[in-house]
Amino acid sequence: MSEKTIAAVISDLMLQSRLVEQARLAGWTVLVADTSEALDRALAAGPALVAVDLQASGVDWRRAVALAKERGVPILAIGRHTEAALLRAAREAGCDRVVPRSTFVEELPQLLEQLASARR
Repeated sequence: MSEKTIAAVISDLMLQSRLVEQARLAGWTVLVADTSEALDRALAAGPALVAVDLQASGVDWRRAVALAKERGVPILAIGRHTEAALLRAAREAGCDRVVPRSTFVEELPQLLEQLASARR
């Protein structure tokens, strides 16, 4: 597993750029997975964490979660606070941490470290 690599299923360019920049500052590498094929490649690299935007287009978030769980990779799910049912579905699907976008933006460095250290 790559100690400081994140597979990111995030199609929102604002969230994506925020993740890439914050991760870079903390010494992480982000592999953006905007297609199923890109997700497969990113997971093959052995990331320490998978970050999934529940509203991402191009990759089904449930598939991303299932594949990450198969590999024992911690999963951070990000969604809109107004979509309570979707956030609950992510928890039920087995995401290790589910946060609204505002928390993701405000607490990103801490979330990365907490989840990476909780690797299975």
